[in-house]
Amino acid sequence: MSARKDLFLRVTQLPESFVGTDLFFASVGLAEVVHRRTHEHHPWGNLGVDYAAPALTPGEQLALNRGVPRASADAAGVNYMQRFFEPRGRTAAKVLTLHALDDGLVIPENDEKYREAFVASGRPEQLVQLFTATGGHCGFSGAEHLAAFFALTRWVEEGVEPTAAAVQATCTALKPFAGGGPCRVMAAAPGEWGLRVVERRERGAPLHELVCVGDPADCPSGSTCSPRHSCR
Repeated sequence: MSARKDLFLRVTQLPESFVGTDLFFASVGLAEVVHRRTHEHHPWGNLGVDYAAPALTPGEQLALNRGVPRASADAAGVNYMQRFFEPRGRTAAKVLTLHALDDGLVIPENDEKYREAFVASGRPEQLVQLFTATGGHCGFSGAEHLAAFFALTRWVEEGVEPTAAAVQATCTALKPFAGGGPCRVMAAAPGEWGLRVVERRERGAPLHELVCVGDPADCPSGSTCSPRHSCR
């Protein structure tokens, strides 16, 4: 059991404290999507995906790719997820995100791909992304929540774009009135999405609908990023 757990952690690169949470969403959570939302149409697949976990030896990586179960996606399920859950960045609203770098459920690499959607839509100035070094999944303090909210409000009403330093300073000032800290707001550059979650071709999803900016592993194997920030 300990050997299997060690392999699981090295393959997924997840914090050990999130194993139970992630297994719940990978079973019960995904079942809810398939059975209730996409009506038995599988929205994800991994045919042709070459998993390349950096913590594995070449032999372990070969065994992983040979032994991992493979599944194909259904076009109807893929289309449903694209229609209702795929970020496009096509918004006139100002968007401020706050994400803990040790989040093992919604990994911080999501922010990198989210920014690519705003770049592809031509609206990168509509997005500001801030981070905390710790906090797990949504484990922010009251002061951090309020500081981020006030920064977003000021951005919308006065045109002052939030910065990590300004939000951190506001958080520190709010601590006595918001139940204490901590205040951990910082600027950061999360890792590449495609190096953590392998981009893949999916049935029913045209390749050009995948956004990219030319970073490593932005597009599925055998494709490249076009000047219009879409895979081809």
